[in-house]
Amino acid sequence: MSQSELTSYFQQATMEMQLEYERIRARTTEDPGTAGDEGEENWANLFRNWLPGDLQITTKGRILCADGTATNQVDVVALSPLYPHGMLGKKMHLASEVLAVFECKTTLRGSHIERTMESASRTKEAIYRAHGKEVLYGLVAHSHSWGDDAQLAADKISRKMTSAGRVHVDHPNNLLDFLCVADLGSWVVRAEMDEDAYGPGMVTYYSGPPVHDSRFAVSRTPPIGRMITYTLRRLSHDYPKYQGLSGYFGMAGLEGGGSWSSDHLRRWTEFAGARDHVSIFT
Repeated sequence: MSQSELTSYFQQATMEMQLEYERIRARTTEDPGTAGDEGEENWANLFRNWLPGDLQITTKGRILCADGTATNQVDVVALSPLYPHGMLGKKMHLASEVLAVFECKTTLRGSHIERTMESASRTKEAIYRAHGKEVLYGLVAHSHSWGDDAQLAADKISRKMTSAGRVHVDHPNNLLDFLCVADLGSWVVRAEMDEDAYGPGMVTYYSGPPVHDSRFAVSRTPPIGRMITYTLRRLSHDYPKYQGLSGYFGMAGLEGGGSWSSDHLRRWTEFAGARDHVSIFT
């Protein structure tokens, strides 16, 4: 399969999301609850189609830790192949088998970023404290509320992700891992340790859509393709059986490029809580 062929599949997925967005939005004022549910199912189906086939993707529910802690409701969860079939229909997901969590929005707003950053931090911390494991946590949306100016929208999203992280997150591993707006671009968290460039400690930031292209990644690396490739890369770090698939997507160029501003760097010189390690890719 050529690079352009694989990319075209994700361009097609992007167009399908845009069509679904228009259909759902037309009925939102009549029944916002149903519109939200349909949006979540759009994303659940995309994850079923593009993440490894042995993962079990389910919608709605809370995550239950073995110590009795239960998270707030989440939209879509990727469960391990070991997950008991008898529990798939239940709405309390066993934390030990949760690999990734996805919050889904139809039209992204700043308040969604704020709330999801806080939810990601609380959920990831609870699962680590109870089970000693890290999970991936992302926010996905069909579109956004900031109009037709892609640069303005991207700037607002970048600034909101940075400010929300500083308010709600006290350990790098608890940051929201990525944000994908299907018709705009994807943001993924990065970490670097370079004392000459940044001083002591580590810095984190979100790598967003390339600013030199006014159309952003839609015409080059589809945002959904970048998001799926990043998810595969993170999963393959802890689960080696996914490395082949992750490597293929990466070699096909779907990870794409990104941009970031020094204004959005966050410097870490010590970590709160019990963890002294960082699971974010540089």
